[in-house]
Amino acid sequence: MMDFGLYLSKTRGLEDKTIELYLRWFRLIDLASLPHQEYIDAFLQAHNNNSVVRGMMLNLLRFKGLHKTLDIPPAPTGTPKKRIVRSISKQEIDKLKDCLYAESFIKGLIFDLMYQGALRRDELPNVRINSFQWNEWKENPTKLCKLIVLGKGDKERVVLINPETMQKILNYYAEKYPDASVNSLANSSQFIFADRQKNQMSDMIVYYIVKRGSKKYLGRDIRPHELRHHRATELERLGVPIRDIKNYLGHSNLATTEIYLHKSESESLEVIQEKLQN
Repeated sequence: MMDFGLYLSKTRGLEDKTIELYLRWFRLIDLASLPHQEYIDAFLQAHNNNSVVRGMMLNLLRFKGLHKTLDIPPAPTGTPKKRIVRSISKQEIDKLKDCLYAESFIKGLIFDLMYQGALRRDELPNVRINSFQWNEWKENPTKLCKLIVLGKGDKERVVLINPETMQKILNYYAEKYPDASVNSLANSSQFIFADRQKNQMSDMIVYYIVKRGSKKYLGRDIRPHELRHHRATELERLGVPIRDIKNYLGHSNLATTEIYLHKSESESLEVIQEKLQN
C-alpha cells in the first residue's frame, strides 16, 4: 500500500517542504482513532486548527478514503494576529555570534551567514561550498566575498560576507582537510552544512540554533526572521537606498521591504527633531 509521504509527493504533487511539514504532524496522529470525527475535531483543536494541520488532515482523510464520511472543522475567521518583530542591539548580535562560535564552529557560521546575508532560514541549507566566489575573493582577501544564494522561486541573488568570516571558513577546511585550498573549495559542490552522509541540513535546525542559542546566551529568544529584519534596518541606517535593500533581501516589491525597515519611536523623534531644527 502506498505510504502517506509517497501519496503527497506522487499523487498530490506537493513540494518537498510542504510534505516535510505535513509528515511532522502526521507522526502525532493515532491512526486507530482516525476514523472517529470526535478524534479529528479534538486533534485540530489541540493544535489551534492552523492551516498546516488542516492541510495535513484533509490530505490524510483523502489518502485513507475517509474524506466523504468525515470532515474537518471550519477554518478560523478574522484577521490573523501579526507577530511583533522585536529590536535587537548590535551588542546582542555580537555576543550571540561569539557564544555560538565558542560552542560550535558550525553553529557560529550558521548564525554569521544568516545575519550578514539577511538570509531566510530555508535559504541557508542550500548554500554549497562553491556558492562562495572563492576565486574572485582570493584576488583581494581584505574585501567582502560574494555568496550566491537560492531564494524563493529558485531565484538566485548575491549577498556579501565579510573577510573575517571567509578566513574562518578557509581555516576550518584547511584543518579538516590538509590538502584543502581556495581552488578545491571553489570546485566543491558539497553542501556547507551537511551531515556525515552529506545530506542537506533541515531549515528547522537553523531555527532551533538561533532560538535556543539566544535564549541561552541573551536570556530571551530571537527568531531567525528577526535577524533578517535587523539586518535590513542596519543597512538602511548605513544609508543604503531602499531599492538596493530590496534586491539584497530578494523581495519582489518595495512594499515588502518597507515592512522590514522599522525605527523605534525615539529614533523617529530624533530624525524629526533634526529636520525641524535645520
